[in-house]
Amino acid sequence: MNPCQERLRLLSDYSERARAYAKHVQELADLVSDGLHSEADVLRRRCRAAWDAVEKARIALYRHEADHQCDRGLEHYSARA
Repeated sequence: MNPCQERLRLLSDYSERARAYAKHVQELADLVSDGLHSEADVLRRRCRAAWDAVEKARIALYRHEADHQCDRGLEHYSARA
């Protein structure tokens, strides 16, 4: 049984967006720890936009899995990897 290609694409998109969010959060933490609070406002907005993108990707993935029921057998795919 082959994994659903759309699910894999959505999972990859979710993962990429989560990494981008984590990067922005780290950049924000670095600015704040360096005392550059005034410059942090821009990064706060980027963090919020990145979080919104993560949520949109997560919802798309979960809706696809629910509608397509392609999350079944996930353990089977993981065990083979």
